[in-house]
Amino acid sequence: MATHRRQIDVAGLRIGMYVSQLDRPWLETPFLFQGFFIRSKNEIDELREYCNSVEIDLEQSDIAAGENEKARVPAKSKLSKSDPESGQKLSLWQRFLNLFRRKIRERVDTRVPGEYYEDTVSVADELVVARTLHTGSLRQLLSVLEEVRRGATVRMPDLEIVVDGMVDSVLRNSTAMALLIRMQESDNYTHAHSLASAMWALVFGRHLGLDRDSLKALGLGGLLLDVGKTKLPKELLRKPGSLSDVERMHVQNHVKLGLEIIRKADSVDSRVLDMVATHHERYDGSGYPKGLVGSQIPVFGRIGGIVDSYAAMSVDRPYASAMSSYDSMREFKALSDKSFQAELVEQFIQAIGIFPAGTLVELNTGEVGVVLKEHRASRLRPEVAIILDSNKKRLDDFRVVDLDSQEIISGESGESVGLWIKCGIKPGTYNVDLGDYFL
Repeated sequence: MATHRRQIDVAGLRIGMYVSQLDRPWLETPFLFQGFFIRSKNEIDELREYCNSVEIDLEQSDIAAGENEKARVPAKSKLSKSDPESGQKLSLWQRFLNLFRRKIRERVDTRVPGEYYEDTVSVADELVVARTLHTGSLRQLLSVLEEVRRGATVRMPDLEIVVDGMVDSVLRNSTAMALLIRMQESDNYTHAHSLASAMWALVFGRHLGLDRDSLKALGLGGLLLDVGKTKLPKELLRKPGSLSDVERMHVQNHVKLGLEIIRKADSVDSRVLDMVATHHERYDGSGYPKGLVGSQIPVFGRIGGIVDSYAAMSVDRPYASAMSSYDSMREFKALSDKSFQAELVEQFIQAIGIFPAGTLVELNTGEVGVVLKEHRASRLRPEVAIILDSNKKRLDDFRVVDLDSQEIISGESGESVGLWIKCGIKPGTYNVDLGDYFL
């Protein structure tokens, strides 16, 4: 163990200490990030509930030198009620982001598998593989869910094969499969939604640095989030407008039905069950079926809730029109620490992007473009292909503009004007076929 790290009993924890390791796997606890500052007594109480001892990093801890020395020996006495509840100059989240950014800037070459991933192939190269994979995955998912609808047991090995291919694709390049999900056309909302939920879960999980085993569980959970809906009447699922109280109760019962279906299969990862069971729970307790609050919701369930909602927002539904990615992210920001954990929302926005590749945008000139590439350091200024003129008529020859490097362009009247994104446009607007630009 490094000299600046100490294993201590949880009774010896103090606000300001930096917890670098637990005595159990991180994903078995409510603590999302592998390393965090203790900022309140509540976090100490949570650590006591899940752990007997933890490892603290003295160099990163923000407590007085005397307190550091006390931390060198496991403490035996309980915390006094007079311990301060706060006092940090920066929040836990701010400190995590600072640490994360510093590691990225340094481009640490000693990454362990599952910590940070980098694309190993280009979007164009991966699209060739991902296109076939996407078609096969949707066909396989359709077959499995239709058999479940007729009363068969879910073929878990077949779905695991689907997820394996998706994980491989996302690890090679996190954009290609996401592009295909945005372009997918299916007359079956449930099947398309399930595949989209799994893909967004994998993109998000890769961003969070989850290892391959966890990514597989996350992807499988995404595929099965709505498996219970196979037991509901199609007319109910396709009903436009508001549901009656009785109808809403039946729809919400898909969680219970889904768990019953999955439990009939052999050797299902407990994280998959957690994800399906709690993806409609909400951080403020307003969800269902149990009204769980905060850390009562497993991490995979919290992730499931976000990706399920985003996949639904991104397409037309019987009762709501598709939203642009920009508007979806604004909606998530508004729901931070209400429906969804604020820290997870921030990371989801980082993972998916405000204007990700494949989204339509309107520029301040009135022209319409499709985003080709997003810049991580300047997400509001991506590379776009301008495909419609200011009158929303298709250009014979589209032009590519990198908004991050080209500050000034020549306007239609000859004057120099700045070029920026005015707003996001929901999918399908102006009958734009994204395949014309990516496939």
